[in-house]
Amino acid sequence: MDVMSSMAVFRRVVEAKNFSAVARETNMSQSTVSKHIAALEERLGTKLLNRSTRSLKLTEAGEEYYHHCIRILNDFQEAEASIGKGKIKPTGTLRISTNAAFGRTCMLPHLDEFFRIYPDINLDLVFNDNYVDLVKQGIDLAIRIGPLADSSLIARKIGSSPRLVVASTDYLIKHGRPKKPAGLVKHNCLLYSLQKAPDLWYFNSAQEGDESVRVSGRLKASSPDAICDAALAGMGIAILCEWYVKKHIEDGRLKVILQDYHPTAYDINAVYPERKFVPQKVKRMIEFLAEQIS
Repeated sequence: MDVMSSMAVFRRVVEAKNFSAVARETNMSQSTVSKHIAALEERLGTKLLNRSTRSLKLTEAGEEYYHHCIRILNDFQEAEASIGKGKIKPTGTLRISTNAAFGRTCMLPHLDEFFRIYPDINLDLVFNDNYVDLVKQGIDLAIRIGPLADSSLIARKIGSSPRLVVASTDYLIKHGRPKKPAGLVKHNCLLYSLQKAPDLWYFNSAQEGDESVRVSGRLKASSPDAICDAALAGMGIAILCEWYVKKHIEDGRLKVILQDYHPTAYDINAVYPERKFVPQKVKRMIEFLAEQIS
């Protein structure tokens, strides 16, 4: 087996702590993943991993070899990225993490064009509303909307996502329409649980400046899809990204309220692991998305 390929498999097994996960990620059988590890152990004449039905641990030699693998594989990728500088056609599989709503609404409609421009790049989209560990999950690039947690990752802003306060006609008929953000305290608000403070809503207006309101509601959910569905069903008032609710506003299923008070817009960031040279396939996707979003 090719040593570099086996080293890459070994690195991913260590980071994912799971043979079957790496098999799914690389489209290999689990036995093939095991053969890569066995080939390295035979070549080195030492055991790299202790594996049981419940755990996977590096041996002392495996720990040392893992760090060598990181350096060698990163040097290899950076050498290609540095020498290429756009001369080498970007190739390979690009693994991207994004939340499902943004991926379906703002990425998928444009991917035919991306494939036309870059015929040698394949995409593996991982839809997940939660933050994921890019290194552990083998993610090349993540698209994140909203405030970023402090980390060692590199982030590039590729767009902005205005948000709107919306509710269904049925809800507004039954419960009335608030005239100012402070009026939200009398309403059932739909809370997005993955926010740091789901019940604290921020607004800006030309007349009154910045303000925040502590809202409450009987429904909290970790998915924008669920929040939107609940709003459509007349269950309460929600704040959602404009790109996500635009179609529902146009067809009259949701109404924009508090038009003079604007919820804080979210930055859209492309996030990737820190390295000196970024792979061409990552650069090309970031540039493509920034152009489409703008």
